[in-house]
Amino acid sequence: MSDPYAAHRDFIRPAWAARDLWRVIVMIVAFEVVFMLSPSVFASVLPSPELSAAFYEGTSAFGTLAQFASFGVAAAGFVILLQLLHGRGFWSLIGPAAAAKRDLTNVAVLVGFWLLVLEVFPPWIDTADLAMVRNFGVWLALIPMALVVLLIQVGTEEMFFRGYLQQQFACLSSSRWAWMVLPSLMFGGLHYWNGNGAADGIIWAIWAATLGIACADLTARTGNLGAAIGLHLANNAFALLIVAVEGWPASGVALFLYPYEDPALYALDAEALFSPWVIFQLITLLITIFIMWVAARVALKR
Repeated sequence: MSDPYAAHRDFIRPAWAARDLWRVIVMIVAFEVVFMLSPSVFASVLPSPELSAAFYEGTSAFGTLAQFASFGVAAAGFVILLQLLHGRGFWSLIGPAAAAKRDLTNVAVLVGFWLLVLEVFPPWIDTADLAMVRNFGVWLALIPMALVVLLIQVGTEEMFFRGYLQQQFACLSSSRWAWMVLPSLMFGGLHYWNGNGAADGIIWAIWAATLGIACADLTARTGNLGAAIGLHLANNAFALLIVAVEGWPASGVALFLYPYEDPALYALDAEALFSPWVIFQLITLLITIFIMWVAARVALKR
């Protein structure tokens, strides 16, 4: 029986020369510092205090797009750290360029198509409940810019978690728990802070860890980051562009906006995870990831 992860051996080869654990620990700490500083660095080059305020607020079109674009600062810092600590560059994280571009495009298109199909199923959006429907022409004009900044954001995350950490951990251990599960758990743990309260944070963490495992699997099957970036891009594009809550962060480019609600209303304790509605919500999220992963596999024909 053929090994579905045969391409993974070539993918991790650039990491073998400098695979010491201490380098990985230093990189994790250093990149965390770079990531925390990147919003301040990005804001410092904006030409006015008003634009800086909009960037930090993230509720306008400019603020939303700028927040995702600011991941480029972290990406640049990460590539510099990679060269300093490991003596390798950007493409060593990505894999073969032509294959990565092909897989990114094919997966993003097919996963995006199936996410669009899922939008047809209930629950449907009731326009009577909305605070605003964005001008359709303006919204269409925002899509190309949104896709570019999302590519920067998901590319940065995939380079670090499914590129760097997956490669380095695979050089330290052949166990899938080490190179597939551990980086995904770290990815999920960081997303805990996206939630409003413990229950929402745990849902975020479980969702992100599961998405991470799906992306790690695709990376190991293809030997490049293209498929993982494509799946992640399609997912985030639908999350950003379709529905949002007015006045909440990253709501500036959504087509449909629901009225503002205090986020504290959703700050539920961990016990809420056992309520039927929350369990249903989590199952729905996990099924959606499975559908995206299957669509990606079909796009890749592997």
